[in-house]
Amino acid sequence: MALRFGLVAAFAAVLVSAQAPPGNSSACTAKSFSIPSWLIEDVKYADGVVSFDVSNRAIDFSESLSCETKEKGSSACSVQGKRWSNSSLEASVETSDDSTTFYLKQSWACNDRGKTLTFNAAGNVSAAVDYTSPLLVRGSLTSPLAITPAYPDGPKGHDSPGCTSKSENPSWTLSAVHFTDQPGDGEDTPPYQNFNLLVTNEANGYQASCMPGGSFGGQPDLSRLVCAGYEFQQGTVGQYPIVTEASFDPDTATFTLNQTWYCDDTDAAKPLQIPATGTIELLLKCTTSEGPDNQTNRYCTTEEASVTLGGSLGTVTTLRPYALEDPVVPTRDGCTLTSIFNPRWQFSHFATTAAAAAAVSFEIILAAEDRGFQYPIPVYQGGKKEGEEEEGWYECDIGADGGNGLPLWPYRCSFRYDADGQELELKADWACQDLDREHPVNFSGVTKTTVNATLTCNTAANGRLRCTTEDPGYTWVAPITDVTWEK
Repeated sequence: MALRFGLVAAFAAVLVSAQAPPGNSSACTAKSFSIPSWLIEDVKYADGVVSFDVSNRAIDFSESLSCETKEKGSSACSVQGKRWSNSSLEASVETSDDSTTFYLKQSWACNDRGKTLTFNAAGNVSAAVDYTSPLLVRGSLTSPLAITPAYPDGPKGHDSPGCTSKSENPSWTLSAVHFTDQPGDGEDTPPYQNFNLLVTNEANGYQASCMPGGSFGGQPDLSRLVCAGYEFQQGTVGQYPIVTEASFDPDTATFTLNQTWYCDDTDAAKPLQIPATGTIELLLKCTTSEGPDNQTNRYCTTEEASVTLGGSLGTVTTLRPYALEDPVVPTRDGCTLTSIFNPRWQFSHFATTAAAAAAVSFEIILAAEDRGFQYPIPVYQGGKKEGEEEEGWYECDIGADGGNGLPLWPYRCSFRYDADGQELELKADWACQDLDREHPVNFSGVTKTTVNATLTCNTAANGRLRCTTEDPGYTWVAPITDVTWEK
């Protein structure tokens, strides 16, 4: 395959010898939660023995293993050469006439966050005996949390059949082309031009909509079109979204496109980053209308419903194995890591209303660094809890969240409030789904805090006294203690 030729020699999945003990590497914790997985490389079969190298993608670790496969069924593996200090990697293989299944299990610790966490993970993968590329073994964690991290879908069409071969001669279909040209009168009516179209990549089926983004002198800038497609509405693209840049020259009706996309349909271990560019002079047919000051306005589209744009390849690059479906390793803590390392609630809009019994309300959200598009949710005073130990405690009546993304607030809680000291106690249960949508981790914790703000009271229309923080925008953060979670 021409596109691949010349890159194979340059591509090498090199097994790097670890220079530091597992656990001290940068982002060890974040990687261990996001990509607990291994690469199996350099697989060899000889005289009833399978040998291979294993590297843990979350930490700086690698070992070489060999496995006796003369007996039917699963065969345990042993380390070849120098073994890691305190290594806990366990491996076995199961062979058949045409495939081999690799089973891995490992325990490691991370202390890059100042708090040591021990991770336990296991996974397996099968491959044909003649498969020579590195193998990816995706693991599931059993400790400190029982989760199977979610992997992105990757960029649109990256694994669609023919993606690589069709990319050898890049082409796009241009459709829904619209160009507006209103010259204005030079005085009261300013000139106005607009251009938009749809671009479909024939190699992967990716479609982008392009339109002017910024403005120049108050006019749309046709020399810098903004293009977006599938990735705009999907949060599961991963580290490599398709990038499209385009421009339109109204004087010559010339459209220019630069796009970078990705293919791994022939081998997921050798994904390709493919840049290409194309330019075409569009044949436009226009209708005209007379403006209020006798100027001629033009409204144009292409003579055909769709136009084919041929392109030329740039420098094709081979990425690291399985990169296209790797998640973005977070640099800011979301729900799960916040709940483990720095659990805190952010409170706001605190209020009390005098009725037969004082009613308390407030808004709350987990004080995560990465909150996405989430905002605090209201909590109202619900029914009174029964029992001697529940004196003064009330159930939370949790308001609607609007179904916007992953929750960052309790799904169940109770609280009590001491008006004299303005002290609020909260017992809360919440769930984190940011690492594993299918298996949320359930957390519980207790918060004791003071509403450290002046309360201003007013009599409402119904005659009840309502007290709120003097500053409506006042927020405060309080730690969550005695945090526990279900593995």
